[in-house]
Amino acid sequence: MVKNEEIQDICSAMAVTDRISTMLICFHGKEGEDFYGEILNCYIEKPVCFFGIGDLILKLDEICDWIGTPQPTTEPRFLNKKMANQYELRTRRNNRIPEKASIQLQNSMVLYSQASRAKNTLLIKIEFRQNATMQGRVIGKLTSKKYISFRSALELMRMIKEIAIKTESTYR
Repeated sequence: MVKNEEIQDICSAMAVTDRISTMLICFHGKEGEDFYGEILNCYIEKPVCFFGIGDLILKLDEICDWIGTPQPTTEPRFLNKKMANQYELRTRRNNRIPEKASIQLQNSMVLYSQASRAKNTLLIKIEFRQNATMQGRVIGKLTSKKYISFRSALELMRMIKEIAIKTESTYR
């Protein structure tokens, strides 16, 4: 389990940040090779559950679409027109974010109550979405509380995979 003071500090910082694309990743466990957990953000009403690193990355991208920042520099591509239409319908239907993302929906105590159950946490700041991927910084206990930059979603996936290997015993 993550220390309570550490979680409170992280949640307080998230609640006052001017970067709405800051996500708190709460890892609750591991099933086989895949992590599962929740993504928390001050501007979304409920945690977003994920299962697996790939699902986590796709949902981070979706959350950025929901809150409207950072804007992607390219539109997503699909194998055919039908898939593009299905994706558009599905994402429009799943839009759970109010039109104005500047309205803060959660305070630090709400985030803290959700994050305190996590076995491990990671704070991800998505700063750009260029070249059909995302760029940003990661900070957490495993980074010695220093920001580590990532240049693509693939690089972020690799970093999280290494966390899975390093913390193998925590999730058993």
